[in-house]
Amino acid sequence: MTAALLPLLLLLPAASTQPLPLELEQRLALARALPAPYSAAVILALLPSAKLSPTQILPLAEEAYQLAGRDASIALRAWVVYRDNLDEEAPLVLGMPQRPVSLVATCADLEVSDPGDYYRYALQAGDREFRAAVRNLRSAVELGRLAEALLATGWEEYLPLLLRALSSVSGSDREFVEAIRFTGLHNAVLEIATRVNVPTARTLLNQYRTFLVSHLAGRRCAGNRAEEFEGIFTEFNRLSRRLAVPLLTPDLAQVRAVDTTARDMLPTANALLHKLTNAAADETGVRSMLTELSRFTLEQKLGATATTESARAYLYARFAERLAGTPFEDRVIEEWLRFVVGSRLLEQQPRVWFRCARAFADWAGRDLRRQHAVSSAGDPALAAYIRLTALLPESEVTRILP
Repeated sequence: MTAALLPLLLLLPAASTQPLPLELEQRLALARALPAPYSAAVILALLPSAKLSPTQILPLAEEAYQLAGRDASIALRAWVVYRDNLDEEAPLVLGMPQRPVSLVATCADLEVSDPGDYYRYALQAGDREFRAAVRNLRSAVELGRLAEALLATGWEEYLPLLLRALSSVSGSDREFVEAIRFTGLHNAVLEIATRVNVPTARTLLNQYRTFLVSHLAGRRCAGNRAEEFEGIFTEFNRLSRRLAVPLLTPDLAQVRAVDTTARDMLPTANALLHKLTNAAADETGVRSMLTELSRFTLEQKLGATATTESARAYLYARFAERLAGTPFEDRVIEEWLRFVVGSRLLEQQPRVWFRCARAFADWAGRDLRRQHAVSSAGDPALAAYIRLTALLPESEVTRILP
C-alpha cells in the first residue's frame, strides 16, 4: 500500500464487522432492485425497525445518500441518519444536500417542483440547517411543505417563518392549486391557528386569507373551477367567525382572468376518460374500452408535458377504479400491468411507474395468485416491489414503500 493512499483511507469509517440480520439482508436486496432514488428511500425506511448499531447503520446511510442522487429530500434524510450515527471523532465527509431547485410551473406543466419532506428532515438536522433550508421560499407548494413540517415538529419556534412566507411567496395558479390539493397547507395553517393565542391566531388567519385572495383573484388556469374551493372557504370561515377575522366570500373565488394554455390530457384523453367512466360493465363494453386504450395516442399540445404513456397509465387507473369489485377488475388490471411492463415509464417517468406499482400491490394484497401475476409479468423492479409487500408486515407497507 502506498503512503499516498493512507490519508484517504483514514477518512473512511471503519467497516462494520457485525453481520446484518438475514431478514433485513433479504429486504435490502429487494430494495436495491428498485429504481433510484426510491431504492434509497426504502433502505432508509427499513432501518428504524431493524435495531442496528451505529456501525451497521452508517454504511447503509452512505449507500442511500449516493442512491438518492438529485432527490434532495431523500438525500437529506440519508444525510441526517449518516451524521447522527457517525463517530464523534470522525470527519463529516458527506455534505448536507441543498434545497431542491424550484422551477416555475405554468398551466401547461404536468409536474410541479415539490421539495417533498425536505423541510421536515431539515428540522431534524438542526436550527441552523433548517433556517438555511427555508430561506427565500418561492412557491405555494414550498409553503405547503413548510407548513406540514412545522405542524409535525416545531411550529412554536418557527411560526414567524411561516407568517413571513405567507406574505412573500408568489408563483403560478398551477402551483397554488397543487399546494391546496396535494400538500397539507390548508389543514396545517388552520390547526396551528387553533393552538396559538388569539392575537397570533388572528394574524395567521389574516395572512392566510390575503394569500388565498391574491391567488384566487389572479390569473387562473383553464379548467380550475370556483366551486372546488367551497370546502376551503367553509373551514376557514368556521374558524374566522370564532376569531373575528374577515370571512372569505364566494365572489373572491370567481375566475376573472384565464390562461388558456391547458395542462390537461387534451381532447383525445378527456373524450376517452368520459367513455371509460360511463362504459357498461359487461363483456362488450369492457372489451371495447380495452381496445381503445391499447390504441390510445395523446394529442399533444405545444407546451404540454404529458406523454402518451403517462396519459395511458392514468386512463388505465381510472378504468380499474370504475370496475373495482366487478368480475372485470382482474382483466383490466392485468391489461394495465402488461402495458406498464412494456412501457418506458420506469426509466422516463418513475413517479408514474410507482403509482402504478402501488396500485398493483393494493390489488394483489395477500392473494398469492395476484402476487404471482405481478411478480412474473417480466419487470424485475416490479417483482421486487411486490415481493417486499409480501415480506413486510401489513402495518409497515405504507410507511416503507413509496
